[in-house]
Amino acid sequence: MLAKGSVSNSKRITETKGLLCLARLVEIGEPELQFNCLMTIKEITFAAESNADLRRGAFKTNSPAAKSVVDQLLRVIKGSSSPKLLVAALQSIGSLARTFPARETRVIGPLVNHLNNRSQEVAAEAAIALAKFTCEENFLCEAHSKTMIEFNAIPALMKLLRGSERAQLRALILLCHLAVNAGNHEALEPARVLTALEGVDRMVLAQYPELREMVAKAVYHINLYHRGPHSQRLTFVI
Repeated sequence: MLAKGSVSNSKRITETKGLLCLARLVEIGEPELQFNCLMTIKEITFAAESNADLRRGAFKTNSPAAKSVVDQLLRVIKGSSSPKLLVAALQSIGSLARTFPARETRVIGPLVNHLNNRSQEVAAEAAIALAKFTCEENFLCEAHSKTMIEFNAIPALMKLLRGSERAQLRALILLCHLAVNAGNHEALEPARVLTALEGVDRMVLAQYPELREMVAKAVYHINLYHRGPHSQRLTFVI
């Protein structure tokens, strides 16, 4: 609660070896303690996402404390079956998206795997986290997008488009990012992707005007590199 919404308190926690302690407790703590520590990490990473000084100071790549936290977050993401633990860990990794170099592919794979999670909530949170790696605000969005495609994100996203409205929305946003950032990737099968986008409920597009623009931009980039018989199938969203 002290860290929630507070950059100053989050900074104090990170400056007093709090991250190392939290990481250790996530590793060895009882379930309730583990959850509370993950929630604390989540609030600190939320603060770091919006504050460059905190992000660069507490979560620089050569920091032992930051590495310990990321290691434990990945351990939870890879091994936990608890939706509430997974959601907290996924949200934390997403908030740290701008701290990972392009070579840090060990983070991307586990997140992509959760796009296939049976829990729609977990799958949607995985898509949200991945979108923070691929959004235009992330300087390495193109490299991260190519890595996701190589980890087979496209088939998982196309499947997620048939999920709940929230999961569908988050999958669509990420799919658009991938198309814009890596539209020339050979693994992007244009006809299948366009068909999937075409199948999105128009009510969803009507509710989110900015999404219509994203879809139109994604279609443009796919057509730019993969012209063929299906190249004009999404003219209705432009």
